[in-house]
Amino acid sequence: MLFILGGCFVGAGLLPIFRWLKCKVSKQRWRVCEIDDITNAVNTRIGAHELLPPESMLVSFRFNSHLHSVLISYDKTLFSRFKQGLPCCLLVDKNNPQKVYNNAQLWQNYALLWLLSGISLWMGGCFFDR
Repeated sequence: MLFILGGCFVGAGLLPIFRWLKCKVSKQRWRVCEIDDITNAVNTRIGAHELLPPESMLVSFRFNSHLHSVLISYDKTLFSRFKQGLPCCLLVDKNNPQKVYNNAQLWQNYALLWLLSGISLWMGGCFFDR
């Protein structure tokens, strides 16, 4: 049973790595753009909570010497890094500058945690089966 559970954990740890590899393969389409400004966007519409979009941020960046702004989901890490004056970047699709990828998410820590947990469950399964 531990061996099967460990396999599920390893699979959950490999998914973010596969996503990262997919982004690396298609990196010819993406350009790194430094963020000029971040503004919190607040939704003031009245309606059911399930129908309202989550908190978001209006992010401004320069691409090919033109200023672009896009709404992305709120990322506390990215926002705090920008307010501290640290350089923050987005990956921007060169064919459609309104399509961005927030590269600031720390998915590597979660992938490593799932992988190590899965491997330890596998080792525990092998140890306790004997």
